[in-house]
Amino acid sequence: MKKSLVIPLVLILLTLPSLLPFFNAKFFYTQDHIFIARLSQMSTVLSDGIFPVRWAPDLRYGEPLFNFYAPLPYYLGAAIGLLGFNFIWVAKILFMLSSILSAMTMYIFCRKLFSKRAAILASTLYIWAPYRAVDLYVRGALSEAWAFVFFPLIFYASLQIFEKATFKRIILFAFSLAGLFLTHNVTILMFIPFLLLWWMYLALTKINLKLILPNLAAFVLGLGLAAFFLLPAFFERQFIQTKYLIVGYFDFRAHFVAYQQFFSLFWGYGSSLWGSKDGMSFQLGLVNWVILVLAGVYGLLFRKEKKLLGLLAFLGLSFFLSIFLQHNKSAFIWEAIPSMAFIQFPWRFLAISVFIVAITGGVVADYFKKKFGVIYFILIASIILINFQYFRPKEYIDDSFFNKFLHIESMHKGVDLTKDYLPIWVQTVDGERFDTPRAEKGEIRVNSFTKRSQSAQGSFSVITDSVIELPITYFPGWEVRTDNQSINLQSPSKQGLIRFELPKGQYNVGVEFKDTPVRAIGNVISLFSLLLVVGIFAIKRYKFK
Repeated sequence: MKKSLVIPLVLILLTLPSLLPFFNAKFFYTQDHIFIARLSQMSTVLSDGIFPVRWAPDLRYGEPLFNFYAPLPYYLGAAIGLLGFNFIWVAKILFMLSSILSAMTMYIFCRKLFSKRAAILASTLYIWAPYRAVDLYVRGALSEAWAFVFFPLIFYASLQIFEKATFKRIILFAFSLAGLFLTHNVTILMFIPFLLLWWMYLALTKINLKLILPNLAAFVLGLGLAAFFLLPAFFERQFIQTKYLIVGYFDFRAHFVAYQQFFSLFWGYGSSLWGSKDGMSFQLGLVNWVILVLAGVYGLLFRKEKKLLGLLAFLGLSFFLSIFLQHNKSAFIWEAIPSMAFIQFPWRFLAISVFIVAITGGVVADYFKKKFGVIYFILIASIILINFQYFRPKEYIDDSFFNKFLHIESMHKGVDLTKDYLPIWVQTVDGERFDTPRAEKGEIRVNSFTKRSQSAQGSFSVITDSVIELPITYFPGWEVRTDNQSINLQSPSKQGLIRFELPKGQYNVGVEFKDTPVRAIGNVISLFSLLLVVGIFAIKRYKFK
């Protein structure tokens, strides 16, 4: 076996025991199954040759889901689906890949800082943290699970740039950051303050604040690569009912963590509730606390080593901040920064806590050096054996349970679908379901009507002057044309559906979802950013030859 394959194989072997339930023939119940519907909708739109995907055509009468919900894991899922897997197995594979790739990216980052053994310990801490089990087996948080892949890559690329700002390193940072933007836009709000702390630590370590500039350039390039998603997600959020994202159960005030919960070994498959009587666990992990104590001890023992002390100071400050932001004492910060409300659950900062503790584990392992010996393997075994009990589902269920997220009829009815991205014109989701155009006023005969993911074609006989209602939710970008001439739309119906008026006559009607100016600008910026990267690579390769 090639030496280059040994470490990836070790990491896979360390990760696989945490993923055993995914190899069961059946899937299991988690709090979020809508990722199955998202996978289905992504594949449907892509199969019509549309990119980037913004519209989910079968969720009720259609919703701008991927205009606001970070799409990268679902693009990957669509690619995996081309290999012949059904959507349930696609979801399983995505979850498993998120853990395996997280282990590998954490190793790559920590190997840059520490020894191989220390990097392996850091990866083990990272993927076996109890909060990872919450994401995989309790919440079913696919996007957040994938966000773990990019934390180490972003830190690694920044470190590389501070050592030497080459174009390749800037590109790695930009693509890693864009990956996080396109994977879980909520997580980026949480992650950026800690990235800034990392930059400050590196700048002080290198005694050169100017090194922040190439990192900022890479940050801007990352924004550019993700602009096709970020621009409309930000500027068009006024057109969706964001209240469903931040009120009621999703009000952050109801989900702060009591300090004792970080130490509690309680495990459950219930919901996050007001107060400390939650049905799910927010523990940091027993071994993780041991690592933090050991780091404190080593900080005292080796306090004369400025390099070690500086790294531990950064990690300690970052860890404290990640914990503090989960406690209700930090409510004044949440209140002062309105965008933090969209994080919804303060305990989501546990993802950052886990990341910081994993790096701290690398510090501990590295400074044990050769004296580590048996203790090293005891720690590895303890991480897996103590946390193994958490990496299992509550129960397995038949595949038929997921039919409501796969069958078009069920999705049209909105069975168990959230209202996260309903356009503001939707006053109610109730009402008689219809699948062909109808006359709200007057009389029409529909001779033909064919609907695709982001367009429709029909032939109408308008018997008397009529107001026609289409079975398509209105959202900026929808355009209706009759005989190749655009017509003005009336205000949407109470169900938020497209309405327009036609006088008596025969018509061929075309309906299409087009890009608004902000979407078009985002597309152009992303395309330009990508071409810039490709162009510079091509020039450099030509010069090298």
